Amino acid sequence: MPAPTPPPGSDVYLGSVLTNVHLWGIISDLDTPTMMAGSFEILGKDGAIALDALVGPQGVPGENAPIVDMQWEDFDSPEDLPTNLTDDPVDVGKAWWIENMVYVWDGTGWRIRMMGVAGPAGPVPNIHPTVQLLNPDDDSLESTIEVSGTALNPGWLLKLKAPRGPKGNNATLRNATDYDNAVAPQIGEAIVWNGHKFQARSIGNIMPRFYTMPEANFTNFSGMTTRMQIGSIVIPPQQFDWVPYVTGHIRAVGIEADSDPLILGCEVRVGHPSTGQLIGRGFGNSSTWTTIVPHVSMPGAPNDAITPDNRVGVVPAYSTGAATTIYVNLFNDGITGVYSFNKRNAQLAIQCIPVSGIIGGGS
Repeated sequence: MPAPTPPPGSDVYLGSVLTNVHLWGIISDLDTPTMMAGSFEILGKDGAIALDALVGPQGVPGENAPIVDMQWEDFDSPEDLPTNLTDDPVDVGKAWWIENMVYVWDGTGWRIRMMGVAGPAGPVPNIHPTVQLLNPDDDSLESTIEVSGTALNPGWLLKLKAPRGPKGNNATLRNATDYDNAVAPQIGEAIVWNGHKFQARSIGNIMPRFYTMPEANFTNFSGMTTRMQIGSIVIPPQQFDWVPYVTGHIRAVGIEADSDPLILGCEVRVGHPSTGQLIGRGFGNSSTWTTIVPHVSMPGAPNDAITPDNRVGVVPAYSTGAATTIYVNLFNDGITGVYSFNKRNAQLAIQCIPVSGIIGGGS
C-alpha cells in the first residue's frame, strides 16, 4: 500500500548535501520590505543564501571622546604630579595643566606637550661677557658670575678660578712665521720691523747721524741781491726717515733796504735753495757775525713747526741728490741789499734726527 501524502506544511527530509555557504545581504527600502523572504541556492558544493539587510536612518551625533582625561587639580610644579599612577585604563590618559605645559600619563611615563601653538621667537639678549682670572692657589676664592645691565643687554663678569697648567716650552723667535731669518743675527743687533717681518738689525743705524759743512763748501760773494746761495752740502742716504737739525755761523757785511740796514741775515733750506723747507735762520748783529739756529716758520707760514709725527721737514729714507741737499743762502727780509761775504771760518753742523725705524729697501 503506498505511503500517504504528508499534509501541507509538513517537513519532509529529502537528503543531505555538503556545501560552502556564501551569505549576501540585499539592501531594501524600509517602506517596501520583502518581509521574511530569503533564497538559498546550491550549485555543486557551493550554496548561497540571500536575505534582506535593513539599513536604518542616521542617528543623533554622539559626544566627542576626550583627547585626554584632564584633571583640574591645582599643581604649581611638575614635582607635584602623582607618583602612584599605573597602566590601568582608569589612569592612562590622565593629564594635568601646569603653567603652559600639559603632562599626560601614558601608562609608563609622562608625555609633555605645550598648550596652544608656539609663539614667535623672542628678542635675543646682547650679552657682554668679561673674564677675570682668579689666583688658583688662593683657597679663599671661588669662581663666580656677576650679572649687571638689563635683560636685553646683560653684562657677565666671569670670575674664574681656572687651574694653572704646566709651564710650556719657551718659544723660539727665529722659527716664528713673522720673523725674517734669511740672515743670521750678529752680536749687538736688535729685533726690529722691516716693513714686512721682524728682523735682526743693528740699532746703531737708527741713531742720529752728525755731519759738518766745512768752509770749503761755501762760496765768497759780493753784490746786490735779496737771496743768494753761498753754500751747500749733500747728506748721504739714511736708512730711516729723518729731519735735519742745523746750527752754524757766517760773517757778512753790507747794507740792506730794511729797518736794520746794517744787520745782515741768512737762511738754511733742504731740498731746494729757494723753495725747499726752511730749517734754519741766522740774524746778524753789530759784530757782523750771523749765528744760525733751527728755524721753520716764516711770515707767510707762521704756524709751520716740526713735531715727531707731523712730517714737516722730513727727508724720506734712502733719499739722494737734491732731496738730501742742505742749502745756505744770504737772505734779506726787505727789498734788496748789498752784501760782502767771505767764507773764512764759515761753518754749518747738521744732525740727521730719526723720525722712523729702519725701513727696508734702498740701494
